[in-house]
Amino acid sequence: MLSKTERQICGTCEYWTGARNPVFDARGIPKIDICDDFGLCQNQFSRFVDTSRKRDSKCVRYSKWTEIL
Repeated sequence: MLSKTERQICGTCEYWTGARNPVFDARGIPKIDICDDFGLCQNQFSRFVDTSRKRDSKCVRYSKWTEIL
């Protein structure tokens, strides 16, 4: 799944453990290729810590993945 970098979902969060890669689309716009459907939340301040989270889930403790800054 390709996602815009500004979307605040688990797949673009610093603390999500699923597989993903920063890529560019055909027009050179940065995107994220989210490979896994699920990953663990590792944010100690989130109520979802150590639970499996779907890549497009949302959380109030979101922190943008540093690879895409």
